[in-house]
Amino acid sequence: MTLPVLHPSAAPSVRSPHQWAIAVVQSLVGTALGLLLFLISFGSLLMEFSDQPPGGLVALYAVDALVGIVATLAIGPLRFLRPGRLHSAAHLLLAASVGLSVWSMPAAALALYRIGLRRRTVLDVGAVLLVAGTSLATLSLDARLRGDEPDVLVLSAVGVMVVLALIPLLIGHVVGTRHELLTSWQERAASAERERETAQRERAAAEREATAQVREREADVARVRAEERAALARDMHDSISHHLATIAMHAGAMAYREDLSPEALRRSAGTVRDAAQQANRELRTVLTGLRSTEGDQPLATAPTLEGIVERCREEGREVALRWEGLTAEDLLARDRSTVVALARILGEVTVNAAKHAPGTPLQVELLRCDQRVVLRARNPLPSAPVAAATSTGHGLLGVQERARLLGGEARYGASDGIFEVEAWMPW
Repeated sequence: MTLPVLHPSAAPSVRSPHQWAIAVVQSLVGTALGLLLFLISFGSLLMEFSDQPPGGLVALYAVDALVGIVATLAIGPLRFLRPGRLHSAAHLLLAASVGLSVWSMPAAALALYRIGLRRRTVLDVGAVLLVAGTSLATLSLDARLRGDEPDVLVLSAVGVMVVLALIPLLIGHVVGTRHELLTSWQERAASAERERETAQRERAAAEREATAQVREREADVARVRAEERAALARDMHDSISHHLATIAMHAGAMAYREDLSPEALRRSAGTVRDAAQQANRELRTVLTGLRSTEGDQPLATAPTLEGIVERCREEGREVALRWEGLTAEDLLARDRSTVVALARILGEVTVNAAKHAPGTPLQVELLRCDQRVVLRARNPLPSAPVAAATSTGHGLLGVQERARLLGGEARYGASDGIFEVEAWMPW
């Protein structure tokens, strides 16, 4: 709630009945007090001259009464004047009337009080000079009408009038200073209240913005998790189903082909075992990713090139990977489909080498040529013929299909005792 600010020097509203009541009371009380002072003064005159005062003094008292009536009746409504030249002039005239009229003394005192409220030195000095001037003129005229010459007594009376005029002026100064202090404190309180409300609004806006950012981050995290789970599902279809088909095919061959040699049976059994182990590892990876929650580590991704090479080495196969023109970080910064495709191609190449050239080293190069990323794999052909491994023969065709889906191509073949597979896709 904003505190109201007082403005004591401003004129009150003339539309307020309460303010009009105050103005009427000021005029009536001023008139009554002035009349009482006038009657006391005029009674003293009559006693002094035994009810036969000089005509000049009677005329002077008539002027006193006329000025007093006008001053006391006007002092109430004058409170509605706005501070300015008219306000200053009207109240200076009423203050000066104290030297002309005993009746106007209450109105003059109230006028001096209002001048003091404004706390302006020019107005204060002007009011004192007017009081002294009118008092000196009236008292001098009174002395002459009595047949005396103005003397020190007149000057003393003027000094008394000046001192009496200073009393309401100083009271007005004190009250005006107090009002100014109250106004200053109220303005400071109102300013502090506005600043507090502004700070509260800013904090509320900051909290709303922070809440919106948190919700946006949560939505982004949920979206990324959904995309990752969808990608993991695709990987499950592409990879695990391939391994399961391999297991089924080799197991079927061992069940129905009675002409297989013990060595071929062992190779087929090894292929089934390797495919089952690989399918189990990838299935565990997929399930770990799908079960991840807010507090878990980031979702599992598709196998990486380094992961495939490391797995082959753990299985006792000799596989070397060389990077040229790019790094693993550069590759991970590319589109995810490129990384997955290269990983799947390398996985198929390692499986193919294990089937058809077991025990031979496999050299893998990953390089960037202009606007292409190229995967090249070489392995020597075995010196002795290897019994035909059970296979669908579609593995290398799948390599070509993966590369073509991304706008690339793949080729494979044997030359000079080296079997080579090369696949590229746009960078």
